[in-house]
Amino acid sequence: MKKSFIVSGVVVAVAAALPFFLGNFTLRSATDILIFAILASSWNIIGGYTGYASFGNIVFFGLGAYAAAICMNNLGLGFFPALLLSGLVGAAFGYLTGLPILRLRGHYFAIATLGLAEATKALVQNLGITEGNSGMYLPIPSLGIDASYRFFYYTSLGVLVILLLATWLLLRSKLGYGLIAIREDEDAANSVGINTTLFKSTAFSLSGLFSGFAGAIYAYQQGFIKPEPVFTVASTVKMIVMAVFGGIGSLWGPTIGAVIIEVLSNVLSAHFLVIHTIFFGTIVILVILFAPKGVSDIFRGRRKVGVAYFLENIRKNKV
Repeated sequence: MKKSFIVSGVVVAVAAALPFFLGNFTLRSATDILIFAILASSWNIIGGYTGYASFGNIVFFGLGAYAAAICMNNLGLGFFPALLLSGLVGAAFGYLTGLPILRLRGHYFAIATLGLAEATKALVQNLGITEGNSGMYLPIPSLGIDASYRFFYYTSLGVLVILLLATWLLLRSKLGYGLIAIREDEDAANSVGINTTLFKSTAFSLSGLFSGFAGAIYAYQQGFIKPEPVFTVASTVKMIVMAVFGGIGSLWGPTIGAVIIEVLSNVLSAHFLVIHTIFFGTIVILVILFAPKGVSDIFRGRRKVGVAYFLENIRKNKV
C-alpha cells in the first residue's frame, strides 16, 4: 500500500512538472489526453466496477459542456462555479435516468444508453437556450496564451487526481463493495439486501459528475461548442477502448490506456497518414488478445505475456 502511494505521488509530481518542459502545442495534446483519461476513468465506475457497459456516457460530457456555456454566458458565472454546476448537472442527469434504465441488463442496457445519448443530442439541437445547431460561444480566458495552456492542463490534471482519489475511497466503502458484488452476481447481491438499483444509479451519477467536469473544461478550452462534437457516440467508444486497453476494474488502468492510445494514435497518424488506423487497430487487437486484463496488469506483473498465455486465454474463453 505504501509503495503504491509513493509511485502514485511520483507520477502526479512528474505530470505537474510537465508544463515547464513542454511547448504549447504538446501541452494542448497532453490536456486532451487528461480529458480522455477523466472520461475513461469515469466510465470505469459504471462499466468496470459495476459491470454495466454504458454506450451513452458521452451524454454527460455534452451536458457538462453546455451547462458551462449557459452558466458563463446567461448567468454570468466564472469558470469554476460553472465547472461545479456542470458536474452537478451530469450527476443529477445520471441519477435520474439511471433509476429506470439501470433496471435493464446486458445489451438492453447498452442500447438504452445509446438511445439516451442520441435523444439528448436531438433535444439540445432544438432548444432555444442552447442555440441549436448554431452552437454557443464561451468567454475567452483573460489569461495570456501561455498561461491559458497551463491553466487548462492543471485544471484537467486536478480533476483527474480528484477522480482517482474518489475512486480509491469508493472501493474501500460499502458502496464500492456493493458495486463489485453487483458486477460479480447481481441476483446474489440483491438477495443479501443490497439495493442494487440505488447502488447502480449512484455509480451512474458519479460517472456523470466527472464526465460533466470534463465537458466543462473542454467547452471553455475550445471557446465554441456545437451538439455534434460533444455528443458524438464515437467518443464513448473511444473511452471504452481506453478503459479496456488499460484494464477495466482497475484504478490506474483507464488512465494508462488513455495515455498510450492517444500517444500511439498521434504518432501513427503523423507517420502513416492514410493507413494509421489499420496499424492502430492491429495494436489494440493484439493487446486485447495477449493481455485481456489490460496493460496495467502487465505493469503490475500479475499476468503472463506471450504465446502460451494467448493460447491459454483462447481455451479459457472459448475464442
